[in-house]
Amino acid sequence: MTVASVMGSLRDRGMDQLHTIAASATVADAVELMASHEIGAVVVSTEDALVAGIFTERDVMMRVVRAGLDPKKTPLSLVMTRDVHFVSPGTTLEAALALMYVHRHRHLLVIDGPHVHGLVSIRDLAYQLIRHGEGRFEAAVRLAGGPGT
Repeated sequence: MTVASVMGSLRDRGMDQLHTIAASATVADAVELMASHEIGAVVVSTEDALVAGIFTERDVMMRVVRAGLDPKKTPLSLVMTRDVHFVSPGTTLEAALALMYVHRHRHLLVIDGPHVHGLVSIRDLAYQLIRHGEGRFEAAVRLAGGPGT
């Protein structure tokens, strides 16, 4: 299974929209966008529509709330994550999960050359593995004494 299969599954469920916001927008603007779409991250873009970074729930907590900044006055450019990791659509789910684990990220951009395909979360990858894992995970839950055993 690859990240492309995750993107396809998201598309099939109508959950593949990439939400972007300008780096000049405020934290409050980003939080409103995230809350209205029930998502945990948005892609931050430059004036030239290039990827400038990503803004996540963790950024809100660690870089805004903990620092005592005013969300209505703080531009995303000051608190976004600039070191964005990405994968290509052909990356295996296992490799994407390993990258997320090693770097402690919950979101990865999916980029192929200059084209941004989307943003996947660790939840998206786990859903794909469990749903299409050929019974491996269901069997593991039964062995562990989970629900339905």
